[in-house]
Amino acid sequence: MGYLRTAPGAERESVLAARLGRRWDRILDRGHRLAIAAAARPHRATGAILLLNAALIAAFILVGDLLFADPAELFRELMPGTWLSFAELLFVAVIAWSIQLAARGERRIRLDNFWGLTAAVFAVFAFDEITQLTVFLSDALTSLGALAPDGFRDLDAFLLSVLFLAAAAGMLRHIGDLLPHRAAIAVLGIGVMLGLASQTLDSALASTSGEFVAEESLKLAAEPFLIGGYLLVLQSFIAARRPPRS
Repeated sequence: MGYLRTAPGAERESVLAARLGRRWDRILDRGHRLAIAAAARPHRATGAILLLNAALIAAFILVGDLLFADPAELFRELMPGTWLSFAELLFVAVIAWSIQLAARGERRIRLDNFWGLTAAVFAVFAFDEITQLTVFLSDALTSLGALAPDGFRDLDAFLLSVLFLAAAAGMLRHIGDLLPHRAAIAVLGIGVMLGLASQTLDSALASTSGEFVAEESLKLAAEPFLIGGYLLVLQSFIAARRPPRS
């Protein structure tokens, strides 16, 4: 009786999946080490990212105006502003995953705790930021005759608002995990308020170059505070695991 052999195509797919898995693990481990290093001095890291974003926002506006006669150009799809926002949203996800790892010792993202759910939510936000998935979806729905509800500028703004509300509702179920970290709540609150201001501009105001610059600038101002809040939480978990000095 002969042995069953794996089809060459299936074997190649298995090898490719294993390689991609190992590459993803290496990227995640590098992000984890960066998060641990930043959590050693969370206030300094937050301030540095905030200053970097402020300088880049000013540079994007200036270069866009000089080279393209449009200050919003470098904030548009797949331009530097989008990549910057993508990287920072993904870093929030990695920090949240690092918190879950420190708190529960689990590498696999779990949705039954605030930290794992945060990692999943911000990974989705990062994916949408770089792929503009909601834009394509809204265009498809518009072509089928769908209209944005009253109070929303377009379907993309509506879909993003639904996504944010769904994420907030899910995270509120596990808010008890965050409540002991009062300093982090204050920093995260600033980030959330700036993010809400950005989304309000996107949802309610007519799309102009100036509106888009303001919307994206507020988003890039929010992200350092979100990073900083989660770094404070990660710092507290790392400190709790550290053996007391003799």
